[in-house]
Amino acid sequence: MATTTASHVTFDPGRPVSTPRRDLVVALATLWLTSGLYLDGWAHSHVPELETFFTPWHGVLYSGYAALALALVPARLWRGRPDGPVRDWVPAGYGPGLLGAILFAVGGAIDMTWHTLLGIEVGIEALLSPPHLLLLTSGMLMISTPVRAAAARRATTRRPASFGGDLPVLLCMLSAVGIAAFFLDYLSPFIDAPAAFDGYGNGQAFGIAQYLTFTTLVVAATLFVWTRLGRVPAGLLTLVVAAASVPNGVFNDFENLASQLWPLAGAAIADVAVQWVAVRRPQRVPVAVGALTPLLIWTTHLIGVQASLGVAWSEELWAGVIVLTSLAGAVLGALPAHRPASLD
Repeated sequence: MATTTASHVTFDPGRPVSTPRRDLVVALATLWLTSGLYLDGWAHSHVPELETFFTPWHGVLYSGYAALALALVPARLWRGRPDGPVRDWVPAGYGPGLLGAILFAVGGAIDMTWHTLLGIEVGIEALLSPPHLLLLTSGMLMISTPVRAAAARRATTRRPASFGGDLPVLLCMLSAVGIAAFFLDYLSPFIDAPAAFDGYGNGQAFGIAQYLTFTTLVVAATLFVWTRLGRVPAGLLTLVVAAASVPNGVFNDFENLASQLWPLAGAAIADVAVQWVAVRRPQRVPVAVGALTPLLIWTTHLIGVQASLGVAWSEELWAGVIVLTSLAGAVLGALPAHRPASLD
């Protein structure tokens, strides 16, 4: 069977492709699901007497799932009984999302049984609960659908880039990174501001691990889009960093807000710099993303920490974190073995 290739991802050119409008509906539904997740997370951390599965916060979460699952249903099924093979009912890129919708329903049933038998988890236990990890995995399959769909359109139609086509990708990545950051909350330097506390030994080592973890998150999320679309949509870095840094503030009532907001300035500068590199040296975009993103977001983050709490780490330590994360990001950027077709 003939295939059309975008990066290392292959699509059957005979498969139907979705429209940006259809993808936008899916992307908006992901925001509903993500909002429900954060509301539920807030409840787990602020309402210790919570002892039932049936809560308003779960209602928002699971109604968001229902909206997203319905948005993923092939349009042909809404119009009546479709003709042809079943695989042709589903737009390219939507199959894993539909699988995720099924798994999410299974995970929800398991989660309800788990809570009924074992009670309601609090703190890190809720993040590592096996039913919640199943919901995370299946949710990510659904949420990433607009990126796969956009990659399929690029591979089969070669339509030029446009804001309308990029908007669903931007919104779904906002949701995807927000959910990943939710499950990595206990490792977030945006929330803990570890550089403000002059701990020794394991305290400093844990802080460095936090910076490296979230460097990996924001760089990998951006490169995921690059490997599918062959470019980094304008504004993606700012949205990815915003999703990683801001929403988790609900857990500590935005206690260290400056350390969460200042990195957005660095992300915006990185966005501009990456677009500049894309025009002049497109093959260098992944390394630019990997090196510039941590360099700029952690520099501005530390400025925010200094302005609000004061940086307690030595110059060698905080400057070393910036250099170390930039080097780690550059290595991540150099890893993709296949360049998108438009760059070959």
